[in-house]
Amino acid sequence: MTKFVLVLHMCSMLSGQCPSSHLPGFSFDTHSQCTEYGYRVAHGTFKSLEEDQDLHKETIENNRIVVKFECRPIKVEKPEKTPA
Repeated sequence: MTKFVLVLHMCSMLSGQCPSSHLPGFSFDTHSQCTEYGYRVAHGTFKSLEEDQDLHKETIENNRIVVKFECRPIKVEKPEKTPA
């Protein structure tokens, strides 16, 4: 059985590098569910970056920081059925 885990990446569009990634701990039964939620989480994460006092808006602008995400497939073993 396959599930999908959400992975967020902090990237600079200038360098093309994504030095930071984060697993927020969400898993989904389908790629579509993961993707839909990924857009929401990426947007929320970007908005909180803009509000972060330590990460200035100038840094975001100068480095063209974006939050990307992926839905990484993982194999999950089906739980064994217990006798009734």
